[in-house]
Amino acid sequence: MITKKAYLITVLLLTSIWITHAQGTEQEKEKKHSLQFLLGHTQILESVNENGNKNWLSTPSFELNYNYEINEKWAIGLHTDIVLEDYSVENYSKENSVIERSTPIAPALVASYKFCNHFSTLVGFGGEFSKEENFTLFRLGIEYSYEFHENWELVSNITNDLKINAYNSFSIGIGVARKL
Repeated sequence: MITKKAYLITVLLLTSIWITHAQGTEQEKEKKHSLQFLLGHTQILESVNENGNKNWLSTPSFELNYNYEINEKWAIGLHTDIVLEDYSVENYSKENSVIERSTPIAPALVASYKFCNHFSTLVGFGGEFSKEENFTLFRLGIEYSYEFHENWELVSNITNDLKINAYNSFSIGIGVARKL
């Protein structure tokens, strides 16, 4: 189930890409925008099961990412992760405190640096939003991309979300990107 916030972010992102693309001329231009869709799993190490025991939880998720290429090495973008399950986690900043999460959505503004032909590092700042509580997050990651057809790329990534005063999670995803 997609939340209202996820729907709004998706609509705004797609609208801005469509407007930017529509403003271009019919001449072939350098492609500076890309839209990525990845399927993944978010790993939560501090998960708490119904008996109150800590366990490692792997939840299905997907990512919708937008990037603008500043030059050959640098890009900025909005990367949004959406976890598709509800879960409980132990708050590492407060002892014996459990946080409930209902299909959280985690958008982050990121900067990426391509350090070789196919690999980029990511660093960003954003938030994780859920109906129970919202958290500020700091995102770190690494991404691999491989062009397999004109303006299409295969993309995989590993990202780590450090939620301030809450819990941490990391995500592994694979998908496609379209350059616009």
